[in-house]
Amino acid sequence: MSSWDHLRTELDLWQAAGRVATAWWRDDDAVTVTPELETLLSFEQNYKVPLALAVIPANLQDDLVERLAETLDTRVLQHGWSHQNHMPEGRKKQELDDVRDIGAVVADLRQGFHVLESRFGNRFLPVMVPPWNRIADDVVAVLHSLGFCGLSTFNPRKVAEPDKGLIQVNTHVDVIDWRGSRGFVGEDAALGAMVSHLAARRTGQVDNAEPTGILTHHLVHDRATTKFLENLFSMEHSALSWLRIPGVFPWQ
Repeated sequence: MSSWDHLRTELDLWQAAGRVATAWWRDDDAVTVTPELETLLSFEQNYKVPLALAVIPANLQDDLVERLAETLDTRVLQHGWSHQNHMPEGRKKQELDDVRDIGAVVADLRQGFHVLESRFGNRFLPVMVPPWNRIADDVVAVLHSLGFCGLSTFNPRKVAEPDKGLIQVNTHVDVIDWRGSRGFVGEDAALGAMVSHLAARRTGQVDNAEPTGILTHHLVHDRATTKFLENLFSMEHSALSWLRIPGVFPWQ
């Protein structure tokens, strides 16, 4: 069986149980309009797969604001402040860190929140997407007081109910091979991760209510990545439902 057959088989099991497998899509590191981003926006339009775009506030360009105003389902999430690493050598990269004074981190997040809220209006959802999917516990603890309703990192969430006033909905399928080629991770790996999370949800090994998240980074997509995404988003199965982003983080 091909990897696509395995995915269809897993979705068949959901269908046989009278259930629908929910999924969502997050793309990181947006600051301006690029050909690669235009490709993703065309997928959203053509295949009706809503896009959550994690935008870096400090580097936001006017053309992105103007372009997203033309889209239907794209929503903006906050991707830290400037995507700058503050960790000392030898530690994993992190912007929302436990090295600086918490006041400095809060000041960055407040400024980023203001930028995105003022530029995107109700297209901006107050959801924090930490650069490198890493965030210190002390920073998580203050997000709700800053106006954030949601948090999104990577791997199955551990808390099913809202924690510290936040709805956490993560991603689970990264299409980029960051530790190797830094290109497409390959169909087997990408679909394997998707099937694995769907199966774990179906069998109760992880929180079934957390939709399966696809994570992309348009700035580093190669031709193979783009082709895979087109094949995935164009695939139809009655037991697979791509969620609109406000439905992923139902805070209102």
